[in-house]
Amino acid sequence: MDFETEEQQIEALKKWWKDNGRTIIAGFVIGVSVIAGWRYYIDYQRNHAEYASSVYEKILLAANNKDAIAQQQMDVNKLLAEYSDTPYASLAALIFAKSQFENGDVINAQQNLEWVMLNSKQAELKHLARTRMIRLMASMQKYDDALKLATVDYPESFAVIYEELKGDIYVFMQRFDDARAAYDKAILASSQQPSQWLRLKRDDLGEPMLKEPSA
Repeated sequence: MDFETEEQQIEALKKWWKDNGRTIIAGFVIGVSVIAGWRYYIDYQRNHAEYASSVYEKILLAANNKDAIAQQQMDVNKLLAEYSDTPYASLAALIFAKSQFENGDVINAQQNLEWVMLNSKQAELKHLARTRMIRLMASMQKYDDALKLATVDYPESFAVIYEELKGDIYVFMQRFDDARAAYDKAILASSQQPSQWLRLKRDDLGEPMLKEPSA
């Protein structure tokens, strides 16, 4: 559009601003709000994780202190209730479950392990909790429950642990053929030299070891 005078240009700008000014201001305000909100979210997440980390560190340092059990319980409960979205909640539950088991509190140790298995967002921590639960069940002579927990799809990095645990359970159940097969799988799954303890358990059962399948 052509304007003959400066006054016409000014009047046209006034009209344009009248028609579009509110939309521009609203867009600006929304943009600023989004940026501010994002920065707040980032700061919140960082502070949230840092606090959870500090509580976990306190639990870790007091792990072998029997006099600190009550405070540990409070700290763990806080992480599970308010910081379950961080890995520190699961790590704290695992540490505390170990302390509880060593102090004879099997029921609460089991509850903490179950929490990790059900709520952790890290698959590795879920498997770690499951393998500890298997050991706990076996220690209570609940071999069927332990075997059920061990019969699960697992990542390659956990193959040795799961198969060795299965072998241990089968030995307790006097299912020695199954124990040999499980120990053999654990040995074959080892990326490095299998542990001497695993080899010893397998050798005690006699009979030749299974051969690794040909490619």
